[in-house]
Amino acid sequence: MMRATKSQAQQRRQLENFEFSQLAKELPLARAISDQHIDKTTMVRLATSYIKLHEIFTSPNKGYYCHDSYWTSNHLELLDGFFIIIDRRGDVLYISETISIYLGLSQVEMTGNPFIDYIHQQDIECFTSAVNYCHPNWPQMCNLRVKSSLTKRANKDAIRASPGYKVLKIEITMGETCSTRLISCYPMPTPILSTLSISSQSFVIITGLDLCISYADDKAIQMLQSIYASNNLKGVSFYSIIDIMDSEIIRKNAL
Repeated sequence: MMRATKSQAQQRRQLENFEFSQLAKELPLARAISDQHIDKTTMVRLATSYIKLHEIFTSPNKGYYCHDSYWTSNHLELLDGFFIIIDRRGDVLYISETISIYLGLSQVEMTGNPFIDYIHQQDIECFTSAVNYCHPNWPQMCNLRVKSSLTKRANKDAIRASPGYKVLKIEITMGETCSTRLISCYPMPTPILSTLSISSQSFVIITGLDLCISYADDKAIQMLQSIYASNNLKGVSFYSIIDIMDSEIIRKNAL
């Protein structure tokens, strides 16, 4: 009896493995990727995303995606970036393989997962607003910090306000069915402190969107040592180091 049970379980596993191997062959992945071991959970996630994508491109509105003038006229520019298709929930239905070149992330890893999981916490509201207000003939544009494994190998002189993230300029266009968003992404060049021409009487302070200091050069630290005993100004509000009479000027310029 026990042998029969084990035999049945073994047959089920063999049948399951066969079905998953057949499913792997149907996934529209590059051969270099499909030859690698992909676990069953990932395979199901990829298959689900590609089924949704297939439904979109085989819908009565498929001509919109195949012949849209905006995407046709700009496809050469996309060679300097990558593009993403997300559904109404924000899950990635498709992302081009060049994601690995610009962010060091995997196409397999991101497909089927919420794109918002890869966006910096402080930029999520900006992204959500752009997604909600975009229109087929009126794309929304914004800059986002997106997770990247390449920033760890960046030049040591690079100014990195958010380590582990890379700034992207994105353009979001709504699909005709309103259930999808087409996103083109262009990496922004990382500022290098050594390439900036600065007067000997000037110094550099970089802040985040909340105007908290994320970087200060040596001259700024030296000038502010009388106010702050610590050499580390990171996290200090920029408002706290200016005259209160100038706070309104800073507030208006930061809007």
